[in-house]
Amino acid sequence: VTCGPTIVADATWNLLHHSMQLLRLLHGGRSHRLLALARPRVRAMSGSSRRDMDDQVELKGEEELLTRLRQVAVDAGGDPLESYEPWLLMDSLQQCLLQLHQVTGEASLTVVLVALATRLVTWPWNRRALQRRCDAIHLMPIYQEIAKAYNDAQQRRGGKGGTGAAGAQEAEVDFQEASARLKDFTEETRFFPLQGLGYQFAFVLPVGFVYFGALYGIMLHPDSFRHFVTARSMWLDSVVLPDPYGLLPCLSALCLLANAELNTSAPKPGQESNAEYMKLVVRGAFLTFVPWTAGSLPAATFLYITTNILYTAAVTWFYGKYRWVPPKLSPKWRLEGPKK
Repeated sequence: VTCGPTIVADATWNLLHHSMQLLRLLHGGRSHRLLALARPRVRAMSGSSRRDMDDQVELKGEEELLTRLRQVAVDAGGDPLESYEPWLLMDSLQQCLLQLHQVTGEASLTVVLVALATRLVTWPWNRRALQRRCDAIHLMPIYQEIAKAYNDAQQRRGGKGGTGAAGAQEAEVDFQEASARLKDFTEETRFFPLQGLGYQFAFVLPVGFVYFGALYGIMLHPDSFRHFVTARSMWLDSVVLPDPYGLLPCLSALCLLANAELNTSAPKPGQESNAEYMKLVVRGAFLTFVPWTAGSLPAATFLYITTNILYTAAVTWFYGKYRWVPPKLSPKWRLEGPKK
């Protein structure tokens, strides 16, 4: 019993002693160093939490966009959850888009690069088509002149038009001369009015349909292409959604008009009014095309169209100005027209 107060006193003294030592350590600056060492860990934990929050916000945004894309697919008559088995060409093009998107990280750039790649790998064919098309434009006036003389002489054969026997004989001579010139012209130049357009009809247009089908398939099955369709690009929430501002449809129409203005040959004398009328028709058709497609087609479709038009306009102008070699013209192909 007598030891009780002594034990309490000793415990109190030890508590006060250790408290004083702790205060001296705090005043000595060690506490500041400990806090300094602790701060980076706190900051690291704060930065990690912030990144986690950003990831959660981004994931939530992707889910909302994916829900929107699913609704667009349903509105277009598709089922986004059905099994998707595209055709071989479409599947190959879709895989190219996905693989290249992993490298670039930019959906719009991926669409443009794939469009350019399909044209560059066929450049030898395109070059031959450009040569043939430039030849056709150059030879067309001569062909029209010979064809006109041929048709004129054919209409006067047999004394038609009241020309009598002498007129019939003269028409027969003119017909034989025009026939010989036309045959010699076509054999030597291999001229055909639509020559050089085979590349456009046999490659560019079919590939364009395949490209549209591939993009449309991606739009109808967004879950199969999640990373590509949820990648925001430029002002677009997704390249498989319509352009909300209609800028890309307008740009594609302007590029079509620029190509028509840049690479259209000058009209023949006396046909200026017809050429101007045709320009107005073409402009009206292109401008009518914009509001009809702006709200229904994926933005990537207009990126593809614009890329192809700019490529076609540039290579056609450059080749025609700097690389085209005109065919040799024979003086015997020139006609003065039918004799009166």
